[in-house]
Amino acid sequence: MQPVSVWESDAVKRTFTDVEGAARFLLERWPTRIDTDLHRAARQAALEAMNGVIFVADFRAAFVAAAEEAGILA
Repeated sequence: MQPVSVWESDAVKRTFTDVEGAARFLLERWPTRIDTDLHRAARQAALEAMNGVIFVADFRAAFVAAAEEAGILA
């Protein structure tokens, strides 16, 4: 996966290069407790990418959209 960087906190930036790591972040470390359509879509896309249903690039796009909406895209 092409790298995607997000701000985990004000001082901590994380870069993901694989679906598994980004999916774990979506589930365990996502900074907002609000469940938005984009966040749900990114979680679903993670499952589909890990199961070979969609391309990794499609998951990446969903992850970027959700991170941008949450204001954490670095």
